[in-house]
Amino acid sequence: MSDKYNKEEPSLLQKIQNQTGCLFLIIGIAMLAFVLTDLFSSGTSLFSSNQNNVGSINGAPVSYEEFNRTFEEMKEQLRQNNPGMTIDESVAQQYRAEAWNSLIESKAIEPQYAKLGLVVSAAELEDLTVGANPHPQIQQSFRDPQTNQFDQPRLIQFLKQDINENPEAKQSWNSFQEQFTAGLVAQKYQELVASSYYATDLEARVKGRDNNQTVNASVVSLPYSNIADSGIIVSNSEILKYAKQYSNKYKQDASRDIEYIKLEVSPSVEDSTRMLEWAAEIAEKFETTNNDSLFVSSMGSETMFDPRYKSRGSFSPQIENRIFDNEKGKVIGPFQQDGVYSVFKVLDFGTDSLRSVQGSHILFNVAGTDTAQAEADAREVLAKIKSGATTFAAEASTRNFDASRATGGDMGWIREESGAYPTKLINRLMTSGENNYVIVRSRRGVHLAKATSAVSRKTVKVAIVDQRIFASTATDGFYYQKAGEFLSNASGSQSFEELAENMGLTKRIASKITEERRSIPGISQSDKIAKWLFENTTKEGSISPILDVDGSYVVAKVTKIRKEGLPDPEDLRGEIELILKNKKKAALLLPKMNDALASATTAEDLSKILNAVITPVPAASINTGSLPYVGQDYKIIGTILGTAVGKNSTVIEGNTGVAVVFVNNANEYQAEDIKSLKTQIQMESKQNATGGIRNALTEKANVIDQRYKFYN
Repeated sequence: MSDKYNKEEPSLLQKIQNQTGCLFLIIGIAMLAFVLTDLFSSGTSLFSSNQNNVGSINGAPVSYEEFNRTFEEMKEQLRQNNPGMTIDESVAQQYRAEAWNSLIESKAIEPQYAKLGLVVSAAELEDLTVGANPHPQIQQSFRDPQTNQFDQPRLIQFLKQDINENPEAKQSWNSFQEQFTAGLVAQKYQELVASSYYATDLEARVKGRDNNQTVNASVVSLPYSNIADSGIIVSNSEILKYAKQYSNKYKQDASRDIEYIKLEVSPSVEDSTRMLEWAAEIAEKFETTNNDSLFVSSMGSETMFDPRYKSRGSFSPQIENRIFDNEKGKVIGPFQQDGVYSVFKVLDFGTDSLRSVQGSHILFNVAGTDTAQAEADAREVLAKIKSGATTFAAEASTRNFDASRATGGDMGWIREESGAYPTKLINRLMTSGENNYVIVRSRRGVHLAKATSAVSRKTVKVAIVDQRIFASTATDGFYYQKAGEFLSNASGSQSFEELAENMGLTKRIASKITEERRSIPGISQSDKIAKWLFENTTKEGSISPILDVDGSYVVAKVTKIRKEGLPDPEDLRGEIELILKNKKKAALLLPKMNDALASATTAEDLSKILNAVITPVPAASINTGSLPYVGQDYKIIGTILGTAVGKNSTVIEGNTGVAVVFVNNANEYQAEDIKSLKTQIQMESKQNATGGIRNALTEKANVIDQRYKFYN
């Protein structure tokens, strides 16, 4: 924020302190950074003048140092707001994008605000913080937990007591003030743009007509399909000439195509056995340790030690009963689920303040308001269950539409006040007794339900040591060796596809990869592939080294390199050839149609002369998608709507044939309220404008993102 608020007049901070003796509480957003590593992996310094940029904004390069400095600032704020937080790769990737967006904001978007002189004054900030109109963001941060209302005395008391005791408070306030002010300026810009939109009476009438007006017409056409394609030749020069004429439509970005194979490194049977042995060894040691929290930490458990007591329903159904039914000090496991091997130790038992029960249900939907019929259906199904004509699980698997559909109606353990199921249903299960059926009405419908356990208030404290299975060095080496075998043969006489098929692999393809759009099917982290793909030394036909991506090994081959501008004619042939063939067919059909129209005054006359079918169009509108016997031809539809009643058009060179339109009449319609239509048009325009402001400013700034070169 400008020093204006700190130098030219008493700062907002000082004014608040003078009035209330307090400083506004930090409502900053926790931001983080990721330490960049392996900067010299290619053997060439990334800090050389021509390799040190992560992209450009508004034509100005963005250096690695500037980008990294943004990361470091975010990381420092993260440390202050979240001491001890672990930064994993997924979070790092998220905030790499945040850092980049921050640079776009400062270099491309905020200058546009400045050009219009948009600022937030100190008086505005004061009013939005401790004034009569506190901002919702501030109100949300200081709500009374009992009443959920904004508690200004609590804010003032907190700030009076803490501001002078916390030396970081002022710095944090300044950081928040910058973010808060930037958000307010952006909001002003959006409102300014949105307020420039308005709607006229003419626009409203046109919209009302387009929404409701339909036209009755007759169409006489000579389809292009009447002339065989085989007799029409389109040359490359004709395709290129047409593409140049509509270059905005056909101009392409520089892009590349690849074909590739991906070998996913999956743990072997031997790896599973190794993990099972590890878990068994852990279980043995776990039983004798006297310091459970230290043991969990020292064993590198993925689940941290949690001293809290857990209620029923806190564990996987496959292991929960064993945990709750065992004695204090007992070790349960090893247990494997979704590739995670776990060992549990029961530390203590407690008593829950709320009850829990395990139950199952079948839901009968209420059609309309006929609850009585749904209850009758439930009683009928209950009778069949008791007689053995059907089963509870079978009925639940066809009637239920919640998670219990896949479990035969089993809802698992349900705790009072959990909100997972209707309160009426939970209360009845709590009092019905184990395995007794009940029929209960709720907001969801009618439930046929039963408690499948006794009511429990039992809680348990458990220590867990768990590890996800991973591929051993030997397993990893096996896949790497297979990738190496593929690579060594990839430049031979066999095609990429043939080689993949012979080795039992699947060839995949990715088309039109650009430096901005680097998405590759089946690859979540594609930057390492993009880094190789867009190197200066990578040519058409180049084969990559073995790339370690997403825990898999990838070998790729460049199949196509496209330069920015118009594509080659052969690349455009599939899109343009039919258009040009139809134009040549139209040139043959137009004289015939014009000659016939010269002596015809009605659709019937023209039809007889040409021996062509009349296509009746009883209700054409702006929303008409296709015409009978004609197909999707917006030129003909547009001509129908643009021709006066009782008149006919000239010969139209449509998308599907040459045609003449005869408009019979305009169907009557109910006119809409002009005022409402104007409001609707204005609201739609404002919404579209507001939603596209940032994208428009970013596009105007010609942002080039090449961060992928620095990350794997």
